[in-house]
Amino acid sequence: MKKLLLVLSALISIVAMMAFSTGGGQETNSTGGAPSACAGDPSSGGATCKGCHTPGPAVATLNGIITSNIPPAGYTPSATYTITANFVRPGHVKFGFEMSPQSSSGALLGIMANINSQTQIILSNKYITHTSSGVSGSGSKTWNFLWTAPTAGQCPVTFYGMFNATNNNGNTSGDSIFKSTLVVTENMASVNNYDKNNFFLSTFPNPATDVLNIKFILEERSLVDIDLFDSKGYKLGSLFSGIAMNGEVNKSFDFSSYSKGIYFIRLSVNGNYSLQKAVKI
Repeated sequence: MKKLLLVLSALISIVAMMAFSTGGGQETNSTGGAPSACAGDPSSGGATCKGCHTPGPAVATLNGIITSNIPPAGYTPSATYTITANFVRPGHVKFGFEMSPQSSSGALLGIMANINSQTQIILSNKYITHTSSGVSGSGSKTWNFLWTAPTAGQCPVTFYGMFNATNNNGNTSGDSIFKSTLVVTENMASVNNYDKNNFFLSTFPNPATDVLNIKFILEERSLVDIDLFDSKGYKLGSLFSGIAMNGEVNKSFDFSSYSKGIYFIRLSVNGNYSLQKAVKI
């Protein structure tokens, strides 16, 4: 009986493998959505669709595929926007994609949501990809989804995307893989100060000239990061990274080498953020 069960199990495995290979390979099976973590993103280590769709042309960069209705000044924290991927490849009739909005370290930023049945969210809401009803097109394919921006102080956000224009030959050979990104920043002018975590973050003097002092309060010994951002939301550098004791914490930094203007101090305590505006004169 045990021997019979082993034989049946082996036969089932063989049949499954034959069905997979004769069913058109990954090109056919991926019509239901790309495998997770292959958007060319930091979290996946830069993995792309090329891992399955080989042989074929090398992965190429095609700028402008990903667009949004986020204003040029940047997104407003916690606001919702429409992200669009418009993939144009004349002569092709089947398309696929995978995207993810992440930080440079691979952390998911913001929340994605489907608008229609042509997209689906996968892998703990970190990636979005096509569905079986979202692959057909005539020389081009467009996907749309919603993105709710993260809370203040977590920019910039990069939308990493991989796009596949298949030759529709029923297998994985000869498909064309492209990568594209969209970088969006926070509208820092709309933020001002942000301290819902009650760290009582403050900077002084403000405006400052040569020295910038930063004060905050911790309820317990914590891992702390203090980062400096410009007025467009780009990180300029780290001011402090390490363990700070509970109670009132005071830090002083040389501000003399920075140009006059508006800056933002982001305090991160065990992954929770606070933001404070600082002016250099």
